[in-house]
Amino acid sequence: MPTSRLSWIRRAFWLGLAGCFIAGLWMTRGGPRWPSIYVMTGPSMEPGLGAGEYFFAWRPVGRLAAGDLVIFRFVDEDGEFHVLRRVAGLPGDTVEMRAGVVVRNGARQSWPFQILKPAASRSPLSRGGDLYDWGPWVVPSDSALLLSDTRDMIGWPDSRFIGFVALDDILARATSTLSGRRLR
Repeated sequence: MPTSRLSWIRRAFWLGLAGCFIAGLWMTRGGPRWPSIYVMTGPSMEPGLGAGEYFFAWRPVGRLAAGDLVIFRFVDEDGEFHVLRRVAGLPGDTVEMRAGVVVRNGARQSWPFQILKPAASRSPLSRGGDLYDWGPWVVPSDSALLLSDTRDMIGWPDSRFIGFVALDDILARATSTLSGRRLR
């Protein structure tokens, strides 16, 4: 066999092996760190994120902070949904709401929110009865308290309706819109 052909075969072998190694590394380590692109399908996170806006969400979630926007897994009789909500409380935090403003560990939070229909403050679906004034609630060690920015989205899943959300059900952290606006 000529030397140049043997050299070509060796080169192809090592390039193929390197390609397999890089593909394996990407699939096991790099792949899950790539962002997913989601679209906000309704008004529940306005004014922070509007209906129809596209945004990036990263897996794994990494270290969470109060105020982060996260996607969590919500399952009911209609199926499984990936829902975007704001982290209002982390394990050990004491959280309450006064007139729609989140108070976390005694400090008012400046996250954007809106109330469309003040008269809708009472809901039989709410765990606290009143959507805009409740608490204090202490977040368990394995959970987070997640809220929508539109406070009167009656019945759609956030912690006022479904309780605390297990940290294991938080799938991704939203970081920015496709146009580059940071989400927080």
